[in-house]
Amino acid sequence: MYSGKVSRRTVLKAGIIGGAGLVLGACQPTTGAPAPAPGPAQPTGPAKLVFSSGPTGGSWIPLAGAVAELVKQKAPEIEITVEPGATYVNIEKLAAGKADLGWANLDGFYDALEGRPPMRSKVTNVYYMAYMYPNVFQIAVPEDSGIRSVRDLKGRAVALPPQGNSSLVAWETVLKAYGMSIQDFSTVSYGSIADHVELIKNRQADAMGWITTVPANFMLDLGTSRKMRVLSFDEDALKKIQEVNKGYRRHVIPAGTYREQGHPDQTVTFQTPTIMIVRAEVPEDVVYRITKIVVENKDELARAVSAMKNTQKSEMGQDLGVPYHPGALKYFKEAGLVK
Repeated sequence: MYSGKVSRRTVLKAGIIGGAGLVLGACQPTTGAPAPAPGPAQPTGPAKLVFSSGPTGGSWIPLAGAVAELVKQKAPEIEITVEPGATYVNIEKLAAGKADLGWANLDGFYDALEGRPPMRSKVTNVYYMAYMYPNVFQIAVPEDSGIRSVRDLKGRAVALPPQGNSSLVAWETVLKAYGMSIQDFSTVSYGSIADHVELIKNRQADAMGWITTVPANFMLDLGTSRKMRVLSFDEDALKKIQEVNKGYRRHVIPAGTYREQGHPDQTVTFQTPTIMIVRAEVPEDVVYRITKIVVENKDELARAVSAMKNTQKSEMGQDLGVPYHPGALKYFKEAGLVK
């Protein structure tokens, strides 16, 4: 959706896109041929871009809004419109030319590059732009539930993320590593984080789990009314999980993170980085400028999403084994962040 139309406004569309507008399959990924080269850098001119972010109530919408505002301040000829989204939806929108920038979890980006479900085919025209922060998979259960491991979830009521969400894919991967499936739960409720919190508060669900920041807002919320526990995964299961997708990395939530919520111990789990992605056709000079603004103003972004506080600028161009956009790579090399 790259456009050369002049505009100096940053428009934030944070409403919910309903119906079939954001479901898997709504956008056809570009497949079959190598990703088209964005072409040589040209003098920076006006640009109008769409940023597909995250679900309402999550951290990705405010983070995208912060990026849009920074770009407005530093490069007012670039207008960024922010829309809600999710990992797989964002990738499909960019591949189909219905958005230009987006967030993705690295596991979902690997799925797209390799053509694994829930993607229907390989995506070749969406590139990596910048590393942002780790998104950590966290399964929360009430302390008095008697649930201490994933295996203890058999026969229990579990609240799951909706179809097409990368957190549901993570659940399926975890269950497979333990020789289980969703059918092992007594009842399943699909819904939002807010829905799940209410279910646990009302004792209608025994567990919920999402890929999210640490500390997880849902743990902080639940801990005000019930003592909670976050489940750890054993090393054999973690090895199997990492074999499924290169985007999953072992992660330890430090002891004391959830002490006030009833869980004083460390938690061994896994994370997948949140990355910024971009459509291949967005001009190199535009991507260069946005990348430079994002990296050099990282501390401003941390005000919108606290997880960015622990991200070092030196990490933001790290090689994740996925293709960089030439504009982003040019900035990282000039800044000495990539060799």
